[in-house]
Amino acid sequence: MLNTYEVPALIEDALPELHKPLRQFPAIFHLYETMECLRDHTLRQWRDQNFPALEKCLRVAGRLYERGNQRVRDAVERIIVPGISHAEVSGQAGRIRLFSLVPAPLYNLFIREHLNPEDHARS
Repeated sequence: MLNTYEVPALIEDALPELHKPLRQFPAIFHLYETMECLRDHTLRQWRDQNFPALEKCLRVAGRLYERGNQRVRDAVERIIVPGISHAEVSGQAGRIRLFSLVPAPLYNLFIREHLNPEDHARS
């Protein structure tokens, strides 16, 4: 199981461009800020329509969810999933494109959040 102290290293290994932003605070002690950094970077890739980078970001989030301990999984569920689920999507083609990039470990969470954001927030 991946613990909170290993999260920044996994993100930096996969996404070296986040090295500097993650160093602005002691990331190993701030799991939620680390996830917010990943979420913001992921959303930036979506807005810029940089689909290869977006897919890479989503794979990292999926890996964190799949390999993480309960605290890491909770952070992915509370920060990454809602952030991506509520990204501005133009038309059905955009929605299909976004859905197609969501990795398997996050897909059910993503669909649940996308369809019922209020219900998921209460769980």
